[in-house]
Amino acid sequence: METNHVKLDVERSKFMAMSKCLCPQCREGKMFKYSASNLTKFAEMNENCPVCGLRFEVEPGFWYGAMFVSYANTIVLLVLLGVGMFYVFDNPSTLFYIVIITVASILFVPFNFRISRSVFLHLFGFVKYRGAINS
Repeated sequence: METNHVKLDVERSKFMAMSKCLCPQCREGKMFKYSASNLTKFAEMNENCPVCGLRFEVEPGFWYGAMFVSYANTIVLLVLLGVGMFYVFDNPSTLFYIVIITVASILFVPFNFRISRSVFLHLFGFVKYRGAINS
């Protein structure tokens, strides 16, 4: 009896490409020029994919839509932090909530900016995956 085995390419999955900010077309090229830890240049993007040449800004003003993804990410962070602090610190003072949430929001900016653009491009850029270039 012959069985067919389905092999998932986890390295090139859409989720992995979104989380690593890789090109949606080849899922190999990096969307951003520098690391997220480079706080002065974390927002600098490659204009085109360095591997397949896809232009990342699909149309003028395309990235305005990523603001909605960013807003949703921020709301999730704030709610999780608020609920977590309520239970862990037994409902601390309002000032404690304000300080912790403000600091966390500021520290979250580089990650949120990048992941919001990546998610928006992958979900709403209407770019189809064309397979690995170097396979």
